[in-house]
Amino acid sequence: MFLWLWLIGWSAFALPVAIASLRGWAPKRVRSRTSPWCIRVRGVALLVIWFGGLTGPLLRWSDLAAEDASFLASVAQGEVLVFAGGLVAGSHLGEGFYRRAVRAQTVDHAGGISRQPW
Repeated sequence: MFLWLWLIGWSAFALPVAIASLRGWAPKRVRSRTSPWCIRVRGVALLVIWFGGLTGPLLRWSDLAAEDASFLASVAQGEVLVFAGGLVAGSHLGEGFYRRAVRAQTVDHAGGISRQPW
């Protein structure tokens, strides 16, 4: 019974948030600080975390022994969390590189305008 409740509760909480983020929806405060592709990458990371939350109950329902299912579930959930963390860290790193490039391009463009020969 607990596994069914877990699946329903986890899907009702995590899946709508992941799909909304994947479609590009985010609060106004987040949209002003991050680019749309970064929000979508976080949506993919949330979908990966949602899938990781489903692996435990699905492995427990399989025909594996209880110890084997618990071991595989813990390993799979750990790998899923590391992968999702890598996606989020990569999006933060890419966002930093993007902002630095835009800032340098803005400074170069502004410097070219102010140094026009007369």
